[in-house]
Amino acid sequence: MQIKLSVLLSFLFICIVAGAQTKAPVKPVAKTSAAQMPTARPVLTATELKKIRILEDSLKVLAEVIVNDSVQERRKKACYAFIPMFVRALKINNSFYYGFDSIVSISKVAPPDSTFRIFTWQLQLRNTYRYFGVIQMKSSALKIFPLVDVGDTMALHPQDTLTPNNWYGSLYYNILPHIVNKKTYYTLFGFERGDAITKRKVLDVLWFNEKKEPRFGAPLFFKRDSSETKILDTFSRFFIEYKWNASPMLNYDPDLDLIVYDHLAPPSDRAKGTYFTYVPDGTYEGWKWMNNHWQWVEKIFTFAIDELDNPPIPVPLFGKPATQPELPK
Repeated sequence: MQIKLSVLLSFLFICIVAGAQTKAPVKPVAKTSAAQMPTARPVLTATELKKIRILEDSLKVLAEVIVNDSVQERRKKACYAFIPMFVRALKINNSFYYGFDSIVSISKVAPPDSTFRIFTWQLQLRNTYRYFGVIQMKSSALKIFPLVDVGDTMALHPQDTLTPNNWYGSLYYNILPHIVNKKTYYTLFGFERGDAITKRKVLDVLWFNEKKEPRFGAPLFFKRDSSETKILDTFSRFFIEYKWNASPMLNYDPDLDLIVYDHLAPPSDRAKGTYFTYVPDGTYEGWKWMNNHWQWVEKIFTFAIDELDNPPIPVPLFGKPATQPELPK
């Protein structure tokens, strides 16, 4: 029944979007910073702005119900209502430049080049979660790709190249672009609530084919041996899966120029492979962009605790240690 609901909602989304692909002139917009969504104020007319704000007020209420209401039927009905109303808002001329900032219950990410943006949101069913999304392209005509979540029909941690119609659903919270052989690949950072006992974070790769159609997944994640000469494994997307109440990190650190994530471990040897029991163990791994791919970094912070790492002790409580630590010059 839950799969049928997802298919029905996705079909509704596709039908609405198919009727929404009408031409709409897009005016020039000033450059925006990499961290910001495209802004509406310089380009929308007063009439366009009024229309989109009215719709945004209703969308904000529906989005809150989808995410936070305690009754499943109300969440489902809100999702049914949200999809056509959101498409109506996107049909308004120059809607690409409007941030929808008040709708905090859905995720919004855009690359620094502002060529597109992605909206994603989550619907909780009884014991599972469904994900919905849409890619809005920067175009003279309205161009939208609805994302249909079929992740529950795929193998665990799938490595296939996927399309918008068979999308591995998640909430995107960051995006990084890289150019490989004159083609731009966007690394997406996503969160997925698998069910009541497990959560996942995923690094996926978005790219566009010759027809300018989005595709997900590319073999850009390399794991090598300690000598850095032998490739141990290659991934088209990378997952960490963990216990429902754990909070591991997986994000890009600009100071380190690395993707940093918690190393996860089972509570015992017997629990190896049962990812819903995994929790952070206090060490960190990462991915570094080099030679046109993400290279695995086994341990980011390498240090050892010995006598020279001890803090200075002016008056030792239990006598003077054999070796005093060296203070910085």
